[in-house]
Amino acid sequence: MEQLSRVKATPDLVRKEALAAMIALALLSLVSALADAPVQGPADPSGIATEDVKAPWIFLGVQQMLRFFPPLLAGVALPLVGFFLIMFVPYIPARSSFQRSLLRVLVFGVLLVTIVVTLWGYLS
Repeated sequence: MEQLSRVKATPDLVRKEALAAMIALALLSLVSALADAPVQGPADPSGIATEDVKAPWIFLGVQQMLRFFPPLLAGVALPLVGFFLIMFVPYIPARSSFQRSLLRVLVFGVLLVTIVVTLWGYLS
């Protein structure tokens, strides 16, 4: 009788990635248990000028856009347009090299605008 070879159901890469994720989680848990977070005292709103208050870095681009555009446009419409542009890129057919180039320009353009607006908000 011929011996059947078995096909592994879980590829080696997935197993290695799961192991790496568990090791990273264990190290992060160890570091967070041993080192205290550098948390300061409660915020005093009376001592800070409103111009100096900044959002967390991930929202700096939106905060910067709110200085120049109405809230509905800067806080909702423009981020959603960028999100949907990036989200639908895999579904846009790129049959020619010109179309592939346009898709690359679209993706990197949205990424560049996001980075520039975030850095602009951070540095201003």
